[in-house]
Amino acid sequence: MHFELMLPGLLPPTRKLAAGLHLPAFETMLRFARLSWDVGTSHESAVASAFGLSPDDVPVAALRRLGERDDAAVDGYWLCADPVHLHGSHDHPMLDDIGEAPLSSTEATSLLEALNAHFLPVEKGFLRFEARSARRWYLRLKTPPAVSFDSLREVVGRPVEQFLPRGEDALHWRRIIHEAQELLRNHPVNRAREAAGRRPFNGLWFWGAGTLPERAQAPASLIRSNDKLTRGLARLAGARVEALGHHLPGRNSLIVDTRLLRPAQRGDGDKWRSRLREVESIWFAPLLAALGRKQLSSLHVVAPCEQASLDIHLRPRDLLKLWRRHQRLDRILAHQG
Repeated sequence: MHFELMLPGLLPPTRKLAAGLHLPAFETMLRFARLSWDVGTSHESAVASAFGLSPDDVPVAALRRLGERDDAAVDGYWLCADPVHLHGSHDHPMLDDIGEAPLSSTEATSLLEALNAHFLPVEKGFLRFEARSARRWYLRLKTPPAVSFDSLREVVGRPVEQFLPRGEDALHWRRIIHEAQELLRNHPVNRAREAAGRRPFNGLWFWGAGTLPERAQAPASLIRSNDKLTRGLARLAGARVEALGHHLPGRNSLIVDTRLLRPAQRGDGDKWRSRLREVESIWFAPLLAALGRKQLSSLHVVAPCEQASLDIHLRPRDLLKLWRRHQRLDRILAHQG
């Protein structure tokens, strides 16, 4: 049985995040495995490639929408319209994502109703805004806009003005972004949040534009993930999809676990280290034991990262190569192995 585990965020942005960590199972895997480095890639591109799609211009919105729990049909053209927090000066705002701050379903519904009431009568190409969670919002369009967008992960913590839409319809979409910002900033929901000392969600970030691909190719018979993009790709490919779970499946599987991604992107060392210990307990230790018992024929751990991506290949017989030297975990994970 072959097992593939994709862990976006496994590689920390700085070496010090991994300093002092003791993860016996993972360190043993790294000692005996064949490690190969590749060019950097995003989480979205890595997942798309795993399903046989081009890693360029991944239609994240349509695929992510397909992976939502309501199993709705996803036709037409979609954009991610994720709520964000804008701060700093009015002329040069910085962007932060929704983070861990709660946004209730009542608040989200009220904000979406305001967006639809404002834009749908005047923007004839808009079909509807909708939300599937506090952080995952969508805009469905009638036709593709002549504009390109940058992904949310590229903009977080950076000046918005450097990442505004580009292309033939750029000015029109910049106006839409500005109008949405003004509408949300002055909405009673955000006024109340500010008065209570809570973070307002005073902007939208459009990204991930596109339609569903005609098909995708499942890399395994079973896909398990907490990631809506992965679940959408699995559904498109006709593969069996399950929740992430905490046990090893009994068939060839692809597991995509994104619990490390957000703390790695934000440089949140405490949370990243805590979640890496979870990964050690949930995945690395059981996988190493299964290899030792020859219940797995091969293991492939994929760690996509913007700077450089790491592939870890391990077979049962590799565990017999006792001459392999132990290497420091922080050196390997910081791209210095």
